[in-house]
Amino acid sequence: MKKALAAEAKAAGICEDWYKHILQAQSKERLLALFFGGLDFVVDNDYPSEPLRREFDDIRRHYHIYEGEKFDVKNPRNLVAYKGALGTAEFSSFAVAQVWARTGSAVRICAHDNAVLRVDVAKGAAVIVQADGLARVSVFLHGGALQHQATGLARIKIINK
Repeated sequence: MKKALAAEAKAAGICEDWYKHILQAQSKERLLALFFGGLDFVVDNDYPSEPLRREFDDIRRHYHIYEGEKFDVKNPRNLVAYKGALGTAEFSSFAVAQVWARTGSAVRICAHDNAVLRVDVAKGAAVIVQADGLARVSVFLHGGALQHQATGLARIKIINK
């Protein structure tokens, strides 16, 4: 599996250092850590392919990576929703998090209290953001559908990409 992941990454133009990191990873957990560490590459290159993502079905939910399923989570540090993922992510207190809604996903985000979020919405994704309290949400809109509502002193900043 590592060789297939590395080959796919190399074909997409990954740098030599990250290519070596993939080949040297000792576990699926380490590969997922690399996934989040290089999420800019992942998003820009739609990496890894769906068949290779399936290799992580046994542990990906633990890391808040969803595909073709419903979810309801509170305060995940990172969340990635792929095609067919449908769910709610709630953030409260002093949560700091990143959410990636990929093509074909539908995500409802509720930010409360002092939560600070970065949300990336891909083309073909649908996201609803509700913020209250002192929550701060930055949404990077890459062509997806967004509904948003902020109440109180909460702020939602939208950046069109």
